[in-house]
Amino acid sequence: MAETLNEIIIGIISSLITTGIIYILGCNVTLPLWIWFASTVVLFLFIFIIKWIVKKRRIKNFISEFTECSLGNSYVYTWKYKRSKHGIHSVYGYEATDIHTKNSLNEMNNEKTITFGHEVPEETIKMFIQLVLIANIEKNMGEKLKSVLDYLNWSEDSQKHQLLH
Repeated sequence: MAETLNEIIIGIISSLITTGIIYILGCNVTLPLWIWFASTVVLFLFIFIIKWIVKKRRIKNFISEFTECSLGNSYVYTWKYKRSKHGIHSVYGYEATDIHTKNSLNEMNNEKTITFGHEVPEETIKMFIQLVLIANIEKNMGEKLKSVLDYLNWSEDSQKHQLLH
């Protein structure tokens, strides 16, 4: 709401500045106030629509790329997204589903390889995915959520402490 109010104020101020420039230059253009107001509203709607399109595109691009990660020193998990506006772990209309380890545990635990890591509950991974999406789409929230994401990674890193589930 604050961004909307700021954009309205900026639109009105820019209209007044344009009117002042036309008056100073001596152009004999007289337009009714309702035309200036209508053009300001159209400009505001245009900016709002452009921001909405850019945000939707940013969400699509990030969701297409962010399909795997590990939390702390856990196994690497992969997931897919499903359109869901009312899910508990839904953010921006998407929810992570079909969460599983990137490689099966049998494949990771063969006799030639020593596997390090641990499993993380699915609910924890879904909440982590939500926070990462919000932090990367909303830049001002990214700064606020950085410490939370760092703490979640630290809490799942058993090499730094013994606080696992």
